Amino acid sequence: MGNAMKGRSTMGVDAMGPPIMFRMMFALMDADGDGAISLAEFQAAHERIFKAMDSNKDGKLTPEEMQAFIRARN
Repeated sequence: MGNAMKGRSTMGVDAMGPPIMFRMMFALMDADGDGAISLAEFQAAHERIFKAMDSNKDGKLTPEEMQAFIRARN
């Protein structure tokens, strides 16, 4: 099976992005520092992302809000 089939590119970056980005995301999600991400930690991290994307604070995400969040360079 080729690298693309294993979720890896030929540039050494896997499906989660560069290894440093994965480690940073993991560290941010592992709130208690135990080396594992619990369901509660996973949900809390994704709730923060959802709230950051929900620009009009209506509790719903539109494709436009998601695109604006991803395209923002701030």
